[in-house]
Amino acid sequence: MDERTFRVVMSERCYRFKPDSIPGHAPDGPGVYEFVTFDPARNPVVLFVGAALDATVRAALTEHLLGRRSPTAQELFARSPDVYFDFVARSDARSPEDLRDLAAALVARHSPPLNASPDPGSGRFRKVEVQEVESL
Repeated sequence: MDERTFRVVMSERCYRFKPDSIPGHAPDGPGVYEFVTFDPARNPVVLFVGAALDATVRAALTEHLLGRRSPTAQELFARSPDVYFDFVARSDARSPEDLRDLAAALVARHSPPLNASPDPGSGRFRKVEVQEVESL
């Protein structure tokens, strides 16, 4: 098993997690997303990392909002009244397995409290990392 480093470009900014933000900002394709809040010094705190492998990121975010996917909006807002979503805008991931590995690497990096346990990813690689870049 080899190591893999995914190169990613995150969205330009975080968007408030509310019904009218999702259609205009969330990607209409598979991908990896995060729910984020900010500490008093305005540093981002990742609450959850998700992967939409067989749906769009837009659909997955809507399912969280409607309580059909965990963590629900109610669970997120119990952690913070100000919840935002962010997503991987571009990456060198090419398959659903790559997206799963990318999400697992972000969970390992941030240790979000609402991810039940570390996701082992696809198991194809001994080690997976993420490198945020300005452009691909």
